[in-house]
Amino acid sequence: MDIKTYIEDLFKYIDAFENRAADFDTEAFLQTYNGIYAVFQAMREDRDKAIGVDQFFLEWIKKTPLNSSDLRQLVTQVLITYFESEADIDGQSNKSYQYCRDLRPTKRDISYFESSLVPQLFKDGSLNNNYRLNLFLLKEICRYVNRFGASVQAASLSPEDFGALNDAMKFMELMRRRMVLGETLLSDRGSLEFHLQGVGAFGKLARKNKLHEFYLKEWNYLRQTSRWARFKQAVGQAWGKLRGAFASGRYLRLVLTQRPMAYLVYTPLILFWILMAVYVPLTWKSYAGHKLEEFQNKAATFQSGSGR
Repeated sequence: MDIKTYIEDLFKYIDAFENRAADFDTEAFLQTYNGIYAVFQAMREDRDKAIGVDQFFLEWIKKTPLNSSDLRQLVTQVLITYFESEADIDGQSNKSYQYCRDLRPTKRDISYFESSLVPQLFKDGSLNNNYRLNLFLLKEICRYVNRFGASVQAASLSPEDFGALNDAMKFMELMRRRMVLGETLLSDRGSLEFHLQGVGAFGKLARKNKLHEFYLKEWNYLRQTSRWARFKQAVGQAWGKLRGAFASGRYLRLVLTQRPMAYLVYTPLILFWILMAVYVPLTWKSYAGHKLEEFQNKAATFQSGSGR
């Protein structure tokens, strides 16, 4: 099938989504989108075809305002940005991209995706609550950002930095990390995801709304653990911090200047000495009482013997 037929079908699906949402076929739409994207690289070698496709895109884009629905805006802006980055090599097949770019409040692609499109995905009722479609589009955005934006590093974001992000950017960051670092991050004790699960951050996110819960369940980030397992995990983390602190005198002095770690070190020591202050007198009193009883028994025995 010719790519122009796919493009025509794509916009017909978007029309159906806007006017007859109940009849919208999500899987057919995604197959059509993927069919269009699959030929972008090939058009780098066929400039006449690329220019023709660019013009055909532009005709369909202009038929309806992009802000007529979130799906139209998201799909058109993302797909056209991919088309420009992969098919246009000489500035002759970027007219549809320029048209869409001129409608943006932010002109840079990645900034626009992060500040406008991703938050749009996480608005209440976005995409008529079509979570499958939502997940697909977030992945498409993250694929572009991973390719053309700042690289993702295993330790690029601290838990505190993550907590300061708005919810939309939190899910974008988690998606980007899964795509680059793999989908088993929860099993890595040094990962951001492992720490977030340990402090219950995913549970709090899931309770905010159904979309958040869908993503976290899809990624298996809502594992349920028993109280005993959580207690053992907390004890293990505390012991690891203490052991690391006492491994070096310099490091110990450094960590004791930090309030959380100082509490972790001093609290057990204070409790220990309080316990000793109670235990030692009680033990001594018991010991002294036992010795006194022995002495009294011996004295009574001696007196009995003397009387005979």
